[in-house]
Amino acid sequence: MTRFKTSEIADSPAKKAALIVIACALLNATLVYFIVLPLKNRVKDAQAKFDDLIANNENIQEIIATTDDKRALVEKLEKEHQKLIDSGVLTPLLNSYTMRAKTLVEPLALQYGLTINDVTELPLIPMRHPAELETVAYARLPIEFTTSGSYTQITAFISYTEQELPMVALSSLKIIPQNRDPENHLVKISLEWPIEQKVPQTKK
Repeated sequence: MTRFKTSEIADSPAKKAALIVIACALLNATLVYFIVLPLKNRVKDAQAKFDDLIANNENIQEIIATTDDKRALVEKLEKEHQKLIDSGVLTPLLNSYTMRAKTLVEPLALQYGLTINDVTELPLIPMRHPAELETVAYARLPIEFTTSGSYTQITAFISYTEQELPMVALSSLKIIPQNRDPENHLVKISLEWPIEQKVPQTKK
């Protein structure tokens, strides 16, 4: 009976080949588990983050575009509003015509030593407009300013106001003498301003 030594079996080519195959398999499994899979997960996470950045960037670009459009619209409206003011048309300040009128008249009055004590909006004076006018017409809005001063101050102030605000017209003037100070009069000055007014739409 033939006997084989253990060393002969270990050193046989078949055994060596089997050990190499097993070692390679273990090495491949180790590489896959510890290197390949984590790397794939990292790549997947990086791709997800990249996709999020792309999406966020697109959202930011949309917001910027919208903001630019709104800014352009605001600038356009401001220019149109300033154009109206420059033309002499009275526009409301905080929904108040009297507030706007006071901001325009008060600096002129101060140049002649007058202080505007009260401002009152009087009834609107409608104006005729062409029938084909569809949206906006003009009306006259009297606004009364109460102040006090000498006759010279008052006449100079009115003249200067008509010069600086050519679209404004003096509609009434009330001078009330003061017994305590004959040179100083209580004055109510009514100035008419052109304003925009929406034309009522009639059903056709």
